[in-house]
Amino acid sequence: MSTFDEYAADAALVDVYQQVFAVLARASNQMVEDVESVMVDEAILDAFAQAGPAGLTIDQVAVACRHLPDSQVRRRFLVLRSYRAVVKVNDRANELYYQATFAPYVMLLFLRRIGDAGGQAELHRLLSMARMSLDDQHATVDDARAHLVEITNVFRLLANPLMQMATSAKIEQLRAQARGLLGNEELLAKAQEYHDAAATQWPQLLPACGELRMALAAYRDAVSTAAQRLLAHAGKTRALGLLPVERWRSFARDSTAATLASALDGLLFDAPAPHFPVEALLDAVEEGLHAEGSRVPPPRPRTDDEEPPGEHQADLEGPQLAELAEELLAGSDRVAVASVLHAAGDWPAARRVLSQMVSIHHRDDLPYGLTWGDGLKVDLDSAFSWVTDGWFERRAGAEVVTGG
Repeated sequence: MSTFDEYAADAALVDVYQQVFAVLARASNQMVEDVESVMVDEAILDAFAQAGPAGLTIDQVAVACRHLPDSQVRRRFLVLRSYRAVVKVNDRANELYYQATFAPYVMLLFLRRIGDAGGQAELHRLLSMARMSLDDQHATVDDARAHLVEITNVFRLLANPLMQMATSAKIEQLRAQARGLLGNEELLAKAQEYHDAAATQWPQLLPACGELRMALAAYRDAVSTAAQRLLAHAGKTRALGLLPVERWRSFARDSTAATLASALDGLLFDAPAPHFPVEALLDAVEEGLHAEGSRVPPPRPRTDDEEPPGEHQADLEGPQLAELAEELLAGSDRVAVASVLHAAGDWPAARRVLSQMVSIHHRDDLPYGLTWGDGLKVDLDSAFSWVTDGWFERRAGAEVVTGG
């Protein structure tokens, strides 16, 4: 037999429960089957929120909700009053003014978030609050056990319908409803974090922690099964949105160029190649077709009685490159690559100069080098469509090299 305090606590719980679910009741012991009734409840609660502590009469509520049918407003008012979601300002027989409790409005906000996000956001909040409760110095083992049971039941309720749809529902139904049930790694990581913390802090909760582990495993299996089935029906595109192929085709045909190009936002491409006239390309192909096919004889092995080549004989290119580098610098220690290329004239000549500078740069024995920057100059009307910031310079401490 329960005590008076236990009875009072149970009665208070039932009272709040009735207030919360009043927005879902069409009449006493009957559930709402249409969206309009919930919208009327929201309008009534909004009217009470604007009225202040003085409250409203039923006629004033009807006037405040005059954009809705009067009969429907009055019927929903009576439903809310029967569930004590709307109560008298003063508890007396002839009281005309009423005020609303906050619980039904909170329920409406909760329902809207559930409809928009499928309950994932609420589950994230539940896990965060449960994890914070473990750090509370007043937390008890009973509190932790209650949170474990709640989280376990939530993941079981998530996994059961998802697995049923993944195995036996039509693919259209799975595609339409599974998106709100499919979880993510962050959600599972939070649940695992709470499991580990609870098991470490209270070893006596290991049986309850085992139930949570099984619920998480069932949810992972349901998500994996649903994803595999959706991917199997998505075709070779493996589209992340899991849309039919015809939907992608119609999207490509009907979308604007800006919408299609938005898929490339955030990607960085190389600069376009210089523009060559068609005649130059044809001449290059003709020259390649008539190139001589004679083979270069392989180098002969050096006999032991031959003397090794001298230093100047071994490196004939070095002095030539050094002399060319001094010509490019023209007495300066540093010149811009862009100015050197423009001074060369057309693109074929500038290409030869650029290759020579690169060859000089890769000679470690020569005191010259190339330094590149992040800038890019674009000029479509010029022979050089784009030129990267760069400098050809004499290395610090090097002396001027002149040809002999």
